[in-house]
Amino acid sequence: MRGDPTPRLSLSEAQRIAADIFARTGTAARLPSERDQNFVIDADGGERFVLKIANSDESRAVLELQNDVLAYLAGALPQLAIPRVISATSGDKIVPTGTTAKRNHLVRMLAWVDGILLVHALPHDARLLESLGVALATVDRELQTYSHPGMRRTLNWDLQHANVAFSHAGLLAASTRALLEPHISAWHTVRWSELQRGLIHGDANDYNVIVRDGRVAGLLDFGDMTYSATVCDLAIALAYVMLGKSDPVAAAVRVITAYHSVLPLTAQEAESLYALTTSRLTMSVCFAALNAQDKSDDEYQQVTAAPAWDLLARLAALPAGAASRAFRGCCA
Repeated sequence: MRGDPTPRLSLSEAQRIAADIFARTGTAARLPSERDQNFVIDADGGERFVLKIANSDESRAVLELQNDVLAYLAGALPQLAIPRVISATSGDKIVPTGTTAKRNHLVRMLAWVDGILLVHALPHDARLLESLGVALATVDRELQTYSHPGMRRTLNWDLQHANVAFSHAGLLAASTRALLEPHISAWHTVRWSELQRGLIHGDANDYNVIVRDGRVAGLLDFGDMTYSATVCDLAIALAYVMLGKSDPVAAAVRVITAYHSVLPLTAQEAESLYALTTSRLTMSVCFAALNAQDKSDDEYQQVTAAPAWDLLARLAALPAGAASRAFRGCCA
């Protein structure tokens, strides 16, 4: 049986890697991550960096994809804040950790991106929400013609493979599982072959969006990039935008309208958008149920579960079809 591929390095090991491999001496602190391990390095010279330790199952090709996209977007979209890759002293941008752990891991270093995370940039007013739609559509539009050998991969968080997450619904109580069933059924109606496809960021959640001066300035964490239906990028962002809102549909409409103004949605994309958005919420609570068993010591694995359940209940209380019609109406 294979062991857990998640890296489990200590703070002292992270500091040693930053110093020995990247010549950045400083103090390490942990950052949250689902399947990898991230550290912020406060370097002695005053700069900050992110040390990223990949899980042992991650392929080099996928890490090369991430590095290449970061460089590509930084050149193509200089108005957006995108993490910059830092080379090791060897000149390489992806290197093994060199630890004495049972498993070896590939490591990278990125420059820190200043700003406020969207989750903390409250309130989410119209200007902020519209800027999210514009920023995400700008990235998606730029990536439509981008290609890389590492982008065609199977990823459990890809909405195309949501049935992997849905298979864990049995871990939930019957009363709560019933709240998910309409959304699981709706996912099965999505006509994937009619949706535009391209490389997507894949995880524009409220911890991966950077805000400056009340507007979205950039994106973090490109680890969930994959070749999928382009509209999935918007659906994922909407799932998180709606969390904690008194009027979640109105908040989503702001983002959709702005996105559509930059990268117009097709009729079939507009038709599928609400189902894809609620599918992401459903995936989140299903994976949270699994992680409550497998990673019970990691609070980050449950960070979205409670607000996601609250949002699913709010959406269920709306008149039938109202939210879906509102989503489609933005693209008329």
